[in-house]
Amino acid sequence: MAKEETAGHVLLVDDDEAIRESLGELMEACGYTVQRADCVKNAIKVLEAHDEIEVITSDMKMPGESGMSVLSYLSEKGLTIPLIFLTGYGTLDTCQEAVKLGAFDYILKPIDDKDRIMIPLAHAVEKRRMELKTIELQRDIIQMAEEHQAIIDELLMDTEMKDKVHDKISQILNKWDTKKK
Repeated sequence: MAKEETAGHVLLVDDDEAIRESLGELMEACGYTVQRADCVKNAIKVLEAHDEIEVITSDMKMPGESGMSVLSYLSEKGLTIPLIFLTGYGTLDTCQEAVKLGAFDYILKPIDDKDRIMIPLAHAVEKRRMELKTIELQRDIIQMAEEHQAIIDELLMDTEMKDKVHDKISQILNKWDTKKK
């Protein structure tokens, strides 16, 4: 079965159902596959069940744990999934703190122009795909280097064996040569 073509795989985390649905529908209309979660706990469940998630959009302020908990989870697990914060309570300080801790972007609600979310979303997906491609290429390079090292080692062993055989032949010839005299 061919891999499904999609603009990207998004996890949308927001406690407001209307926002989850309207943003989710917008993202889906733009070609994204969207998983939705209403809290940090459910977002983590989605992340554990769906390893294809390429970007997360999360409300900053939610009842219980804040969106910063999602960022902490990513950090703890060593995941490099870009996270875009959406908030109606933004300040310069919270924006700077979020970006300093690894957030990809920070967008203020209400989102009255779809480009305010769709452009950063596309950039985040592209960043994630480039990171994954880089990792894949690094693995390929390491594998090729290991294969080349094995070939070099084999050639060196062959050279050492040839040298040993050549030395032995030389020794034999020298013995024959000294016996003739």
